[in-house]
Amino acid sequence: MSRARTSGDIWWARIFDRVDELLHNYPELPKKPVTERSLPLHIGSKVTIENYNNFLHNYGSSGYKFWFQLSDDNNTGEVYIIDMASSVHENIVARLQDFFKVPNNGVVDDPLIIVAGQTLHNKPGGNGVEDAPDVCVIPSEPIVPDPANSTVVPAPPGDIDGNPHARIMCEVAVGQGCGRLGQKCLTWIQEQYVRAVVSIKILEPRQNMREPITGYFYRTMTAKLYRQGMPTQRWDFGNIKKNSRDPVNDPPGCNAPNLPAFQITIPISETFWDPPFPIPPGYRPVIPVNIIGNDFVIDLYRIQRIALKSRKP
Repeated sequence: MSRARTSGDIWWARIFDRVDELLHNYPELPKKPVTERSLPLHIGSKVTIENYNNFLHNYGSSGYKFWFQLSDDNNTGEVYIIDMASSVHENIVARLQDFFKVPNNGVVDDPLIIVAGQTLHNKPGGNGVEDAPDVCVIPSEPIVPDPANSTVVPAPPGDIDGNPHARIMCEVAVGQGCGRLGQKCLTWIQEQYVRAVVSIKILEPRQNMREPITGYFYRTMTAKLYRQGMPTQRWDFGNIKKNSRDPVNDPPGCNAPNLPAFQITIPISETFWDPPFPIPPGYRPVIPVNIIGNDFVIDLYRIQRIALKSRKP
């Protein structure tokens, strides 16, 4: 039986922890509240990849989104908070997850399409840096084996816990800048097993400008779809156009649900992309039976309304 820790033991443990923190440069969460206007917020310098990954494992669910800027030495980097949990952000993430669950036809236990939140993956070209998108769409193991059980040689990538790699990812930005959002999406799509990345950016409300009937603020919103081997698609889907100051005489196009011009469609088959190596010409993944439909459909008007309702005047 180990002896009880004395006050002296606790004091020395704190000293050792502090010395270790100073020597090894761990990121440090802010002690004061963070606002979206203060982002990006620098919270660590010359942090090693190992220490950053350990930090993510301990604080990844803290309500913040982090960014690791790799230094020229390819071993250390700068750490920033680039976005944070808010009703706008979290409600959009939840709605995106619902869109991707539709083909499961109500199956909750052991669905063929797994829709998850911030699942850690290794960043492509990141020298082992870990990161997590807001939404991951993942094939179930009965359809696509995890990397350890795959017959593909070389073995396909997986998440950091050895599960099948996400095939579709979504990134939602509110406080996060457009440049870093685009950089993150382009980084994910470098991984061949990531078949599509959806980017949603919600800009700040236009002050003193509100919809006359609902009272919601006018807000610009943009979306992008990155797909392997295809041009990037773009949408301006807010309740005011991106560069407009007059939503009455210059009305937005995204003004009703189910408009084909404001729907993001992604083939469901991409979820089950698992080719042999080398990839045969014309390879096409197969949609399993019991999956409903051929495409995921994200209705951007639904996203627009959720964003507007989440920010009260």
